[in-house]
Amino acid sequence: MELGAGTGVVQGGTANAPDRILPPIAHEPTSQTGLRHVDGALSMARFDPGTADGDFFIIVGNLPGFDAGRAAPGDPGFAVFGRVIEGMDVVRAILAAPKSPTEGEGFMRGQMLDPRIRIVSARRVIVP
Repeated sequence: MELGAGTGVVQGGTANAPDRILPPIAHEPTSQTGLRHVDGALSMARFDPGTADGDFFIIVGNLPGFDAGRAAPGDPGFAVFGRVIEGMDVVRAILAAPKSPTEGEGFMRGQMLDPRIRIVSARRVIVP
């Protein structure tokens, strides 16, 4: 979803497929972790705090409004859990990829990739 010139989010994960959804995890707001929604941050998608179950998004650009307390006082924000350390050029290309004008619901209408792009690998790397 493009949010402005050079900024947006690339969402991935289970896409609500029943056989891929994981048990919900506890919400860890940025006010507790100290992590921020900066270029390359990985964050959990959710409806309400504590409902994240397998969907995530990658931040393109800096989006501090996704951090706890930034959109409104007391707002829990979203939970950053990692960052892209290689391949942001690929993430930016995905954000710029063609979108379907009819797929998606609500604010997501017109933001769904067409054709969809499948993430085939990702790995955890501990960075000192």
